Amino acid sequence: MVSAPLGGSRICVRADDAGLEKAQKWAAFLQAPLNPENPENYFFHFCVEGDRVFVRDLEKRLLEIDFDKNHLDYERKGHRGKNELIAKALGVAKGARRILDLSVGMGIDSVFLTQLGFTVTGVERSPVLYALLSEAFARTKKDYLKSYQLHFGDALEFLKKNKGLLEIDSIYFDPMYPHKKKSALPKQEMVVFRDLVGHDEDASLVLQEALTWPVQRVVVKRPMQAEELLPGVRHSYEGKVVRYDTYVVG
Repeated sequence: MVSAPLGGSRICVRADDAGLEKAQKWAAFLQAPLNPENPENYFFHFCVEGDRVFVRDLEKRLLEIDFDKNHLDYERKGHRGKNELIAKALGVAKGARRILDLSVGMGIDSVFLTQLGFTVTGVERSPVLYALLSEAFARTKKDYLKSYQLHFGDALEFLKKNKGLLEIDSIYFDPMYPHKKKSALPKQEMVVFRDLVGHDEDASLVLQEALTWPVQRVVVKRPMQAEELLPGVRHSYEGKVVRYDTYVVG
């Protein structure tokens, strides 16, 4: 999948004394310099301050993933359980419980699925988001997130390598798409998020591969006015802003 390049002057790691050991691990993983002399030369700063881990860009916009602080609505109150559209689309009424999320992103949908009682395995291709997610899962005090299995990798390659090796009931896919509204920028987290991950130019190939897996359903999250990612949608569960296109496999 296509993502913004992170080499060269794209990202550095910055740490205080308390976070130095953890920062060394992530600097090696991200192949980024640690505490460089001229941090202003790097567009993204991956910051480790004690137990807190976050990303800030040169325009001072912040991206932080913390499931317990809940600033991104990770703990949804008053949800409708099995009557949630995403649960219906994934086949909860048909016994689907084990979900493979091919594009974890900031983890908002993945965490919600665990809150609804699903067992979730997630894949994230952005090394920066994977690092932020890993730290968030390690820190969380929420018991229902302890069993979450997070993998780093490209979704298409993950599907090819792991077909038949995982016990999965349904697959969930929320591909990034080009942001066409230039007049109203989303909140700062989404701006940094889009800058980091770009958009998924091979989304249709990922979906094609997902449809070869021995699962009940593959569900693709789409904007309401967007066209189907591939023909063959069996049913769409429509909300006010997004819909869930369901492909029935088995």
